[in-house]
Amino acid sequence: MGRKWPVILIVLLSAAIIIAVIVTEHTSTLPGRRPPNPFAYDVDEFRSVDQELIRWRETRQVQLDREDIRAMAYAGGKIYLAAGNELQVIGSDWSRILRRNLPGEPTCLAAAREGWIVAGMGNHLAILDSDGETIAVSEVLGAESNITSVAILDDDIYAADATGRRVLIFNRELELTGELRGDSGVSDVHGFIVPGAHFSLAVNPEDELWITNPGIHALQNYTASGRLRSYIQRSSFGIDGFSGCCNPVHFTFLPDGRFVTSEKGIIRIKVIIGTGEVESVVAPPELFRDGTRAPAVAAGDNGNILALDFDRNMIRIFEPI
Repeated sequence: MGRKWPVILIVLLSAAIIIAVIVTEHTSTLPGRRPPNPFAYDVDEFRSVDQELIRWRETRQVQLDREDIRAMAYAGGKIYLAAGNELQVIGSDWSRILRRNLPGEPTCLAAAREGWIVAGMGNHLAILDSDGETIAVSEVLGAESNITSVAILDDDIYAADATGRRVLIFNRELELTGELRGDSGVSDVHGFIVPGAHFSLAVNPEDELWITNPGIHALQNYTASGRLRSYIQRSSFGIDGFSGCCNPVHFTFLPDGRFVTSEKGIIRIKVIIGTGEVESVVAPPELFRDGTRAPAVAAGDNGNILALDFDRNMIRIFEPI
């Protein structure tokens, strides 16, 4: 019997070690008990912005009366909003001068200075007159098409199809006349890389068409024939570039041609010059604390910047300091 005690002790000790290992392994995988991820990337340091770069101040907030605002456009001193299946037009005195129910739900808008409007409605387009009446509708582009941005250039209408990774070209009768695939032929990058549902385009004051290539954090300038003319590409978590997926989400132009960009993830609005450098910060991340969506942006004729804050359901106005 005395000889069996060492064996019994060894068996008991081994069992205790095995039990301890199992318990430790189990508790270490519970929420709050896991060890730090050695590959985790802390982006908090990039939320801080040099105060000298912030050269705009927020001067007004306009609370909106609907919570389903989807898009904003500006032209001729008026703000155009898409809310559910309703078109709203706001005048220069911030009064609503038009509310009109539409036959569909716009996901993006563009407005001409003459007052007519282009609405992207998922898989088709519509042209509305200044009273919000539908005057033209395109053919359905396909069940999987997703128009996320529209722009007007002379008599042509350009529509960004995020799902199709293409830009479609229409005439004023909304007849399809062409498309751009982003095949530049001058670099290793061929085609638009659109990882998600964020694909934007806009026309600058010089009547130049610019399109995001969100998968590579680029803004690209194309001719009407689809030739890549120039581009800005900046990938960085820092304020000098774009980070994460699909940035910049929204962009527009100031009257003097400078870019205004809006980013998700680290939410911020910046002004960028043609060479790609950041000229100033309009709204740092701290103004969108707890926000989840990049604001849509538009530029007023007076050079102010309008930001549609989807999270707070308001338009926020920024003026240069």
